[in-house]
Amino acid sequence: MARILGAVLLACVLAIGVAACGSSGSHKQPPKAPSATSVLRSCLRHHGYSIDVESPAVRATAPKNFEFLEVWNLLNPNRIALAMTISRTPAGAARAAAWTRRTNARISKGAVRAPVIQFGRINVLWTAEPGPADKTAIYGCVRSA
Repeated sequence: MARILGAVLLACVLAIGVAACGSSGSHKQPPKAPSATSVLRSCLRHHGYSIDVESPAVRATAPKNFEFLEVWNLLNPNRIALAMTISRTPAGAARAAAWTRRTNARISKGAVRAPVIQFGRINVLWTAEPGPADKTAIYGCVRSA
């Protein structure tokens, strides 16, 4: 295991060295900041969530006024599922959250509590009432992104 890790590390160092041997520094671009979705994805994975991104074809089945950029299905290590949607605008996210709340109320008739929480352009759609650890992990990741 250590031998493989060492080989991978050596390959990375060599790749960086070869890339650094390019042209002069006068044309170098400043490093790009990571996107908000990559920061969010990294944070969720750090907390043990697996992420399954819905395809554009599936995402296109949602109403256009939800303005979805991405829809993620998340699964925590305890196999608790939830979804996260990222809309183009906070207004689109608000429309999606309102529709989901109405639909959940109609389907469950109050028997199941599945909160929908909006953070700007992001909606967190729980399948059941989350525990404190899940709330802390998910909401912390969303706020940091």
